[in-house]
Amino acid sequence: MKKKLYLDGKDIYIGIKKGTEVLIKNKDEINALNVFPVPDGDTGSNMSAAMLEACQWLDKVKDPMVTKDILKALKDGLLMGARGNSGVILSQIFRGFTEAIETKKKVNTKDFILALKRAKEVSYNAVIRPVEGTLLTLIRRLSERSEKELSEIEDFVEFMDKLCIMSEEIVRETPKYLKKLRDANVVDAGAKGFSYVLKGFSDSLKGDTQVNLLKIETASAQEIASFAYEDIKYQYCTEVILNLKDAKISKTDLEKLRAFLEENGDSIVLVHQNEFLKCHVHSNHPGIVFEKFLEFGELMKVKVENMKVQHEHLIDDKAKTEEIEVQQQEEETEVFPQRNWGIVSVSPGKGLSEIFKSLGVNKIIFGGQTMNPSVKDIADALNAMPYSKAIVLPNNPNIIMTAQKAAEMSDKEVLVLPTKYVQEGVAALLGFQDEMQRQELEQSMQGYIDSIVPIQVTYAVRDSEIGSEKIKKNENLIFVGKDLKAHGKDMYKETLKALTEVIDQGYEIVTIFYGEGVEEKHINQFVKRLTDKYSKIEVEVHYGGQQHYPMLISVE
Repeated sequence: MKKKLYLDGKDIYIGIKKGTEVLIKNKDEINALNVFPVPDGDTGSNMSAAMLEACQWLDKVKDPMVTKDILKALKDGLLMGARGNSGVILSQIFRGFTEAIETKKKVNTKDFILALKRAKEVSYNAVIRPVEGTLLTLIRRLSERSEKELSEIEDFVEFMDKLCIMSEEIVRETPKYLKKLRDANVVDAGAKGFSYVLKGFSDSLKGDTQVNLLKIETASAQEIASFAYEDIKYQYCTEVILNLKDAKISKTDLEKLRAFLEENGDSIVLVHQNEFLKCHVHSNHPGIVFEKFLEFGELMKVKVENMKVQHEHLIDDKAKTEEIEVQQQEEETEVFPQRNWGIVSVSPGKGLSEIFKSLGVNKIIFGGQTMNPSVKDIADALNAMPYSKAIVLPNNPNIIMTAQKAAEMSDKEVLVLPTKYVQEGVAALLGFQDEMQRQELEQSMQGYIDSIVPIQVTYAVRDSEIGSEKIKKNENLIFVGKDLKAHGKDMYKETLKALTEVIDQGYEIVTIFYGEGVEEKHINQFVKRLTDKYSKIEVEVHYGGQQHYPMLISVE
């Protein structure tokens, strides 16, 4: 095979798409590598979603031979598609990588090594407390070892082949750095995912350039399904992506544009990032929407769909009933009373969404374990609110970084409260007072978060070990915070055991959010056992509707 001494834009374009294909083919394997044997393995799905979004942006580049344009599309697309910690870190790795070579028309192996070094620096800086034994370790070790071991190799085919071998070795080493990986007898999922991306890139340089990516719509299933029950006032779902004449479009112009859209449609989302302006609107006259946007720049992409046709197809689709109900509930959050702060909250269930709404949340994003929202999802929610200040409640440790990236993109003053559990999000809202300034408000809401103990009741998806505890598949698992406190076949017995330990510390109020498929009569029987044991405690029960977690409990 002829030596390949340089990469151009087209090589990177095909390599990234091939890397995405290999990643998607192994997505389920990566999802299964979650440390705890609970049904929330989503690293493979999150990384795949980010890479697919990047591929969509790559496809928008007019000339794939222009390396600078390919690199920019890769960086921007990954950021917009990033979801979960793994997706956000992946986006920052490629941000550093692309920034290091963005002025190069052709990239040699030495440039590639420098790009790996920059990728390591940017990704480590993006994480407040970097943890070794993760995707971060892989990019750090690749940077270090490639500089020492591969700097004399000029042929990219040989270079990438050895880089892939190197990455697989480092992936196998990840448990050496992180005890919880050793205890679970798994390698790091994010690192494994990235090694598959590299393998795909390497395969493309060897001549395997045929790529078959699944076509995934950017709209959520809930958004599409909701059309079946809508009274369709505006017939055409209209989307526009605009390349602005002036990236610093004024707030006045944005407000005028939003007012124009409100006069001519509904379901409006208007997002401004860098030199791009993206709009979604339901309108009866897409043409006048396009004409209006042309006043501000060049149309990059337009999309029009007839929702009445969608209505006819979807009205018979009974399989989507649950998603429809969730979206109907979400549409009802489009009420914006006069106040200073808007609130965005992530919610994993219909009942919990209703609770969040009753506590003042304006925009609800459906998501949680196994279904992390993207940076774009959160950014869109922020931009859809008419407030200059906003609060985001991620309610999941794997969504916090995503929320922070979305906040960085927003023109609003955004406070991301790092709520790790749904129960913390509910508690935080009890401390919300609209007249407060940022610091005082953060202290008030954080005080309520700190006042509760969150308990999660779930089940094991495989045999495993957590610490010294041997876990059997399908056993019930009860976590107090992140610590496993009980496990066994009888969910209510084990939950009572964990609750007893907490209540005996002096807590007096228990709130139970029961999940999908759980019968209320069983919850009531459990509450009776609890109050028989502790006659002075107060117990509240609410339907949460969350999947995978039969009970989410807050103790205060």
